[in-house]
Amino acid sequence: MNTSDQDPANTSAASSPTASATPSNTTGRKEIPIDRELQRRSRIKLLAVLGVFAVPLLIATLWLHYVRTSGSSLGIAVRGDLIHPAYPLEDIALLEGEDEAFDTESLRGIWTMFYVPQGECAEACRTNLYHMRQVRLALNHRMDRVQRAVLVQDRQQLDATLIADHPGLRVLHGAEDQYQSMVSKIEQALTAAEGDMNAEDTIYLIDPFANLMMRFPADLPPKKMLKDIKHLLKVSRIG
Repeated sequence: MNTSDQDPANTSAASSPTASATPSNTTGRKEIPIDRELQRRSRIKLLAVLGVFAVPLLIATLWLHYVRTSGSSLGIAVRGDLIHPAYPLEDIALLEGEDEAFDTESLRGIWTMFYVPQGECAEACRTNLYHMRQVRLALNHRMDRVQRAVLVQDRQQLDATLIADHPGLRVLHGAEDQYQSMVSKIEQALTAAEGDMNAEDTIYLIDPFANLMMRFPADLPPKKMLKDIKHLLKVSRIG
């Protein structure tokens, strides 16, 4: 056959050295394959870390909201009396010790057992202070999440020996109007609450948001008070 009769297209293809070659990577970079399994594991780890912090906070928030709005105990018997609705203790202006300020912020971020003795600290008063101390000690590793405070009308109500028997007890006082303002807040909380609540020789529980939310009557055994507080600390990671 005459070579001049060959198809020009075939001649062109045959003469081109790159016609049948695979196109090269013009960037010069080597592509790294994505490990889908490693990516999936990383996402799971991230979600797990977030869950460690977010889930307890969510449970605590839901618990406190549930208690405030419904007076319920999430199906568990409450030995003390829930104050429903919980009463916010705002604009507190008291003094502690040698005239150190004690206000609403002093109640935030920690649970507080709170007691207001009437008159001289006689047998009932001393018993309540003892119960508050022993209940807190019985919380063991959780005891640092709870503080104890007592409001006195006269600083002479608690003698030095009695105070020495209760290390860590926050003894609060103030001018007459400051004292009466705090007592009035407690009375308003009990008046607004459902049920018949007596303030005499009562130990109160204040949540870490500075809400008065529970009372323990004078005749309630301290073991039952301990069970309530233990349950609250177990459910709530706040405070």
